[in-house]
Amino acid sequence: MSSSGDSFKHESLQDCESITKYINALSEGFVQGALLFMSDGQRVVLKPQGLIKLEVEAKRKERQIRLALKFRWTEEEMGSGDLAMKPLVISSGDQE
Repeated sequence: MSSSGDSFKHESLQDCESITKYINALSEGFVQGALLFMSDGQRVVLKPQGLIKLEVEAKRKERQIRLALKFRWTEEEMGSGDLAMKPLVISSGDQE
């Protein structure tokens, strides 16, 4: 990604099977070191490296559910700063 501020945004309705494929593609992209996003003539390649800030937000309000995953990193090597590696559990199923 160039320093000119390339961006990508996509919004659509998908079924669980499609979402699973996208999540698997993200996982593979992190493993391979490159994430390609394309839709409607937009194209952005991101190259994750070093320490990556992870934000997870899950909300339920009445019947509306929201799940947001955010990843942030810089293109230069960065230290841990004020963020510690905090434990996080994400699992399938209802394990209350």
